[in-house]
Amino acid sequence: MPHTPDRSQEPDDGEHATAEHATVVDEIREAYLRELQSRGSVLIRDPAHTAELARQVGHIIEDVVHRADSATSTSMGATGEARLFSVEVGASRARSGIHPSESLRAASLLFEVALPLLAGRIARDTRDRDKDCRDGIHQVMMISRALHEAVMDRVALASLSYVDFLIEKLQASRQEERRRIARELHDRVGHGMGLAMQQLDLFQFYSVSDPQLAPDKLSNALSSLTEALRTVQQLSAELRRSVGSATIETALRAYLHANVPPEIVATLRISGDVKTLPSNVSEELYLILREATRNALRHARATSVMLTIAVGEDVVTASVVDDGSGFDPTGPSATSGGGLPSMAERAELLRGSLHVDSAQQSGTTVTVRVPLTSGAL
Repeated sequence: MPHTPDRSQEPDDGEHATAEHATVVDEIREAYLRELQSRGSVLIRDPAHTAELARQVGHIIEDVVHRADSATSTSMGATGEARLFSVEVGASRARSGIHPSESLRAASLLFEVALPLLAGRIARDTRDRDKDCRDGIHQVMMISRALHEAVMDRVALASLSYVDFLIEKLQASRQEERRRIARELHDRVGHGMGLAMQQLDLFQFYSVSDPQLAPDKLSNALSSLTEALRTVQQLSAELRRSVGSATIETALRAYLHANVPPEIVATLRISGDVKTLPSNVSEELYLILREATRNALRHARATSVMLTIAVGEDVVTASVVDDGSGFDPTGPSATSGGGLPSMAERAELLRGSLHVDSAQQSGTTVTVRVPLTSGAL
């Protein structure tokens, strides 16, 4: 009786395909991460982002196999867990200040790395199974299209997460601005009106009991009302004023003219062409410098304030320097008023950075740097 080999312990075709698929994913993942490392990608500087990338590669290759196995190589894109994971990746990168352009470069690199490896597998399969060369070429084209679609799906989802993050940050910034105005109205205008009412009550009282003291009370009431009116006018001007169709230089000079008291020397120095700044950069940079200047005028007891803007080819650098009382940038007072966090968030929205240098009785320097190109740091 002829011997029949026992194949019960041998892997079936499905197990073999699964093992081969896992090998391909590992090969692509390792080659991809090496290439990202060699190019200094920001996406692998953080272990958490590296782990996200490794997992994303697995999702993409699985998607490619699914698309390539279908008759038309079309799909609705990432779905279910893979879609949710792509959204989470975009949000994670946004919170870390990673611009979508970095994701796009990484996606392009993944296509460059993965396609030759996938095509090589197809070529070996064609030789091993004695398939027609035209069939192999067709499979490579299907794989190329499927890989492109899978990668671009993830880029789109991550970019949408970044947009949502920016909108959330912008709304938070606007809410903080409204809270600041509310505080100004309550603390300055409300307090001034309260003092005026108190002085008018005293005026009425002394008009009968001690007429010689009455004029002083009326004068004090008028002073309080005048100060309250000036505050309302300043807040109203701030609400109306922005860079708009003018330049940031024009807007800042108007702000300084309307808000700097005569006893404080304020200067504005510009180098480079501020007209070349993108409108969103001008608007946000204006708000940052305005807030830093307001802090110097209101809290620092400064005698001089100097604003500078230097527009370079790749970056714009701006600063506000005062000779006031200074403070501890790491202390609770740095965050209690909301000004510094708001300025830092606005800088982050522009992919820039904010630095505060200050110490007690040593003045304060607020510096912001904003890149003007995607490659600037």
